[in-house]
Amino acid sequence: MIMGTHCAGMKIAAYPEKVDFCKTCELIQNIATKPEEEFTSAEIKMAETAKKTVLSIDDNPEAIDIIRKYLGEEYNVVGLLNAEDAVKRAKEIRPMAITLDIMMPRKDGWQVLRELKGNPETQDIPVIVLSIVDDQRLGFSLGAAEYIIKPVEKDVLLKKLKTFEKTTKIKRVLIVDNDSNTVRLIGNVLEEGEYQVTTAYNSEDAIKSIQDLRPDLVVLNLTMPETGFDIIEYLKTEKGGKEIPLIVLTQKDLTKKEIDELNGRIHGILNKVILTKEDLLKELKDTISKMSRK
Repeated sequence: MIMGTHCAGMKIAAYPEKVDFCKTCELIQNIATKPEEEFTSAEIKMAETAKKTVLSIDDNPEAIDIIRKYLGEEYNVVGLLNAEDAVKRAKEIRPMAITLDIMMPRKDGWQVLRELKGNPETQDIPVIVLSIVDDQRLGFSLGAAEYIIKPVEKDVLLKKLKTFEKTTKIKRVLIVDNDSNTVRLIGNVLEEGEYQVTTAYNSEDAIKSIQDLRPDLVVLNLTMPETGFDIIEYLKTEKGGKEIPLIVLTQKDLTKKEIDELNGRIHGILNKVILTKEDLLKELKDTISKMSRK
């Protein structure tokens, strides 16, 4: 076997730099390859139900196999050999992150990165560049979230992905308030900020929305007649609900007992009585913005 030529679909004449990398990588250990259709079709079905999916874009199937080996216990890794389908595939499976090789035939990683960041449906997906090419300045200028030089270490890649899980941007917001004017005002402001807004006017509808939609954030009026504390209790006991953050709207100062019952999950308390309409909306936008940057 000639070093470098074992990588299916790799054009050594076009990218001779990859030969040196292959001398030290793990790819020699597994030279079995699969057709692209077989490589991706089963994974797409898995991705439809998986909560944590990573899209790995590389023209070398064995490189994707290594990513799967590193991440398989915690993530569903979907491989993509054809970089020309990157945006389309990302839209289909909505991964929590993308790993991207740079040296690829037909369309290189730089062009793929530009297209991902230029599309409204994929621009917020974190992209980790994995490459033998050390050009971090260009990568970050094009919107890469992280840049790792090959060969990639398992612990480093896992750490980066864990960081992304903690900093997922807020997109879906549930507003719960019996006051239709407040719901309309807040909803209009958030929709202008391109958030996906769902509304509920009582505890029953709010809980159903949480079950069906799994919002990234709940904006909740605790002092409405059908008490918001019912929703708090539901979130504390429901699987997956414990991780949903809250911004609380109230018409009174909360007691220490009430604050303790919220179990540290609140990211803001906005008093509807003290704040003017303009200040309330500004504080809300600022609070959500800070949460997305943490």
